[in-house]
Amino acid sequence: MGRDRLETGIQLSADLNYRAYNKTKLTNTPMTLLTETTDQNFLLEYVKDYCNAITQNYLNYHKRCLERNLDQERGDIEKSFAQQQLDAIANGTANLMKFRFEVGRKYYKIIQQEFDTFQDRNEWRDGSVHSFVGKEKSVLGNVYKPASWRAPHTKYVRFSFCEPTDLRKLLDPNFVDWAGGYLYLR
Repeated sequence: MGRDRLETGIQLSADLNYRAYNKTKLTNTPMTLLTETTDQNFLLEYVKDYCNAITQNYLNYHKRCLERNLDQERGDIEKSFAQQQLDAIANGTANLMKFRFEVGRKYYKIIQQEFDTFQDRNEWRDGSVHSFVGKEKSVLGNVYKPASWRAPHTKYVRFSFCEPTDLRKLLDPNFVDWAGGYLYLR
């Protein structure tokens, strides 16, 4: 993600934050509808970048584990497997876990996907829901921990794309955790 888009997004997110939490009713003038559409487009780009950051976090985690296996006193089989996996990552042929989003009526659903090779299926399969991001005006940009496959746990907002500090954190692969530990209350 470019620095210009991040800075523009932070400025826009402050405006988006004001609109999302403002108690007054917005009128449905053409300018208001255009602004809401623009906010939705920015949020969609941030959700894509959020999925990429989580995927990058998993890639970094997996590489660290494989490098640790090479450094430790292990058998030749484990070391050769770790080296094969690192080579596959380096040349881009590794089928590691990735994250995608699905558009719902009120939320974007962030889904973990794994590559299934059982009985030569060789296809991506959905694993579990990682998080939900609000897309309606009342919950715009709010990040929630999942309660189930279909619904978020909406009692507490974990993060918000409308807050500049949260936005930076959510797009940073060193902050987001592929396992979702950052979504728990502390």
